[in-house]
Parts: sequence; C-alpha cells; structure tokens
Amino acid sequence: MNRPELAELHIEVSASDATEEDLDRMTRQLLSELRETDVESAVLSKGGDAPQGTKSGDSITMGSIVVSALPAVLPAIVGLVQAWAARGQGRTVKFKGKVGGAEVEFEGSPQELQKLLASLEEKETLWAEGKEEHHQKAKEDSVESQKARAKNDVPSAFNIFISYRRADSADVAGRIYDRLTGHFGKSAIFKDVDSIPLGIDFKEHLKKAVSKCKIFLVVIGDRWLEATGSMQENRLHDPGDFVRIEIEAALNKKIRIIPLLVHGASMPAEEKLPPSLQKLIYRNGIPVRSDPDFHRDMDRLIAAISELQDK
Repeated sequence: MNRPELAELHIEVSASDATEEDLDRMTRQLLSELRETDVESAVLSKGGDAPQGTKSGDSITMGSIVVSALPAVLPAIVGLVQAWAARGQGRTVKFKGKVGGAEVEFEGSPQELQKLLASLEEKETLWAEGKEEHHQKAKEDSVESQKARAKNDVPSAFNIFISYRRADSADVAGRIYDRLTGHFGKSAIFKDVDSIPLGIDFKEHLKKAVSKCKIFLVVIGDRWLEATGSMQENRLHDPGDFVRIEIEAALNKKIRIIPLLVHGASMPAEEKLPPSLQKLIYRNGIPVRSDPDFHRDMDRLIAAISELQDK
C-alpha cells in the first residue's frame, strides 16, 4: 500500500507576560515532548503573528514549531500540545498547516481535528470515485499485465504485519520492509501507521489489519522496552499505545508471531511487560544483525516465512 502524504503542521505558541528567554525554554520543552511521539520530524521555526485581538501594548511573546507527521497521528499531537498549554498559565496555541493537500487553520480540540480529517478523507474518496470511471478502460486493458505481476506477489490470504517503534528501530525496520517487499510484493506487507487511511479509528483499523495477517513480525530494539511518552510513562503500559494494540491483537488471534531482535537487543523479561503482552516472550524469534550479517539473517527469515506459506 502506498505511503500517505505527510501533513505539515505549524504550531504557534504564545505566552502572556513571558520573556523571550522564558518562551524559548517553554517552546524547546514542547519540542522535546513532540519528538517523543511518532512524528517524522519536529523543528523550531521563527515566531508567527500575534493572535487576533491582541493589543499593541500587551506583553506577548511567541515561538513556533513545524511538525511533519502522518495524518493518522495528528489528533494525538494536537492533544499533547493542548495538554502542554493547559499546564502553564497564559499559554495559548494555534495550529496552521497542510493536510491531504488542503490548508487548515484551527484552535479547536483533537476531536475537531478528527472531524476535519474525516471530511478530507470523504472528499478524497468522492474525487477518486469520479476518476474511476475515466480510468476503467485503462484498467481493463492492463488486466493481463496485472496477472503477470501477481505471480510474484503473495496471495491475498497471506499477509505479513510489521510492528515496530519509530524511536527504537525505524532505520532497520525500513530495511526489513524493503527486503520483504522485494521478495513477497508490497501488497503482502502491512507496516503499521504507514498503511492507515485518513480520518478513521486507528485502534480498530490496526486490530482488523492484524486479524487478516498470517505472519506478525515484531521488531524489538535496545530501546523498545524503555520507550516513554510525553509524560515520561512507559509506553507499553499505555493501553492506547500503537505497538501494544498491535501485539495484543496478534496474541488474541493466535497469529504466528516472530520477534526480530535488532541493535543487539534480547527478549524482554516477562515481569517487565504488562500482563496482556507477557505471552510474547515465549515466541521464538531471530536476531537481525547489522551489516555484514543483515542480508544473511533476512534470507533466513524469508525462508522461514516461505515455508509457512507452503503449509
């Protein structure tokens, strides 16, 4: 499945009666919290315009952060920013940006953002349906070529789900994905939030996607167990954590789970995991090492998956 277009969100931070030094410190604190989420990037930028209604004599200082992220994680980002603003007196935030090709600007709640994303998704669906008629003939003409390409793809009933945490193993997970798609075809692989459509319940979507897969790969790096959220809580102990939702679904559906140990990691101790994940430690996994061993380890993994396919 094609990767959704990244959204760009400008977060303008205002603080009444704050010095520029105070605001710089607060903005950098927010930046640090944002970088702990599943954003693609978060960087400081120049301050924006003062909010509407501000008098020229008011003491207002502003900072600005630019965030790039998948649209599916924007509600969580907005919620984090607004919770951060609520922790300090006189803090306000404003959001501007581009989502799905549309310009957005709001000061509302994460729920309002979710409605906006759903509206954009509906418009995109209607546009796609209109184009479908124009492309129908071209699709019919390409049926034979599609059948030829399908011989190199895994059948639709055989799918592979890759679960990983960006802050822990995004680099090697990308290489694993590339090797698997090169052998089995892109249509056979689901790679977490990269494959989630806009404006839907990501938790239900992840559970449904996991339930359709035959092989569940969980990539475990040296920081997988200790990863924390914006409030410094252990992310695996958060019922709303993406990785926890994925693994719980796989365990509940009794799907074949293969842990992939990267960056020298070992399987976590049972007592370090929440009860709903503790059965994971009894699943036999394999190490996927750095070069020069990477491709040899991936050959072993691909052979094991192919053998399961033939059963």
